[in-house]
Amino acid sequence: MKPEQLKYSILKKAFSGQLVMVDPDSEKPKVKAVELEETPFDIPDDWFWSNLGNCCEMYTGNSISETVKKAKYAGLKEGYDYIATKDVTFERTIEYDNGVRIPVDDDFRIAYNGSVLMCIEGGSAGRKIGILDRDVCFGNKLCTFNSKEIVNRYIYYYLQSHEFKAFFMDNMSGIIGGVSIKKLKELPIPVPTVSEQKAIVTKIEELLPYVDRYAEAYEKLEQFNAKFPENMKKSILQYAIQGKLVEQRPEEGTAEELYQQIQDERKKYNIKELVVNEIDEVPFDIPETWKWVHLQDIVKKTIKRGKSPKYSEKSNIQVFAQKCNAKTGGINMGLALFLDETTIDKYPNEEYMLDGDIVINSTGGGTMGRVGIFSAKDRIDDMGIVPDGHVTVVRACEGIDHKYLYYCLKHNQRYLETQGEGSTNQTELKPATIAELLIPLPPLKEQHRIIVKVEELLSCCKQLIT
Repeated sequence: MKPEQLKYSILKKAFSGQLVMVDPDSEKPKVKAVELEETPFDIPDDWFWSNLGNCCEMYTGNSISETVKKAKYAGLKEGYDYIATKDVTFERTIEYDNGVRIPVDDDFRIAYNGSVLMCIEGGSAGRKIGILDRDVCFGNKLCTFNSKEIVNRYIYYYLQSHEFKAFFMDNMSGIIGGVSIKKLKELPIPVPTVSEQKAIVTKIEELLPYVDRYAEAYEKLEQFNAKFPENMKKSILQYAIQGKLVEQRPEEGTAEELYQQIQDERKKYNIKELVVNEIDEVPFDIPETWKWVHLQDIVKKTIKRGKSPKYSEKSNIQVFAQKCNAKTGGINMGLALFLDETTIDKYPNEEYMLDGDIVINSTGGGTMGRVGIFSAKDRIDDMGIVPDGHVTVVRACEGIDHKYLYYCLKHNQRYLETQGEGSTNQTELKPATIAELLIPLPPLKEQHRIIVKVEELLSCCKQLIT
């Protein structure tokens, strides 16, 4: 149950006579009862229905233009505080010290100490409400409620009930939305004895602090729940790349053996090595059968950005751009433009994107460092796809499970997002920065087992979100 629902539940019980038990007395309010065609909800037999116009004095305040307010009433030391709609908060408090006062002898309407103020027009209509602790002048979108027969705080809480808000919303009209004084006076209110009114107010004010404490706890829980799946995903990836998610099996060999095989394989490709620093310090400990490597040492394509393309309205080749790399890690080729086929000669076969390619957004605009993984199923009508100049492509060697490498890079995404260089308008993530990333390398079969476990656990995280 949300805090607001708990409060509504308390108020519903209060105004249907279920919150307190008070012996009936002779202190009946001198308020005219009304006959309703259909009563909104049940009330005790010794209560009766009336309407707000019978129960209290109601009127709106005076409008002041900003020009007049500044010229005539701003900065005065004496007079009534002037309360506008903005000075009544959604937390049901009233801000008096706004620098605007009305001289006592000016012809302005006054709302009296202890009376209720509620906004009845505009976007805050029915939502902003407060109870005064002094006499004030007030704006024309506010209505004051003041009664000699009904306890004002009883009215104050009734105006916050779900039942009253439903009446209020049903009677709103006008372009900017509001309820006229005439309509407002007709809205129903249940009337108990004065002693019951006082007891109801006392009980409500005894319970509402618990609602506030519940609201604080509820908000913390909501924040925890909102962050929990994402934090859990981070923890899963952290455990995965630290070798803590699955057990190590000696029969699967070592990463050193795998690394040597990869180096033999890489000799077949025309890879331009980028300058990277030696591995002097590692981020964390990994199993003995693993090995720390630079990213560029386990790829079979030079780590570089794509070309700046020439576009056409339609062709058989699409251009992968930053916007195609969704925030969730998914790929949306429906956002891609088309390559002018007269420039195809600029793109040798190895430049075309393949299943399992990892894409990293490499320039600013709020998406720099974002990591995605391209799949053959992302293609539209089997079109060829080339990257543009704002995207870096990472292609893993055969000894690397591309999904394992993707999750390693995804874990590093926050770091990559902070590594841009250049001007504020066009920060760039350099290929050398990406190439220098340290990757914890396990044996290939262990990579496969890690992926199975990661995807099993991430599926559970997804269920937590939905």
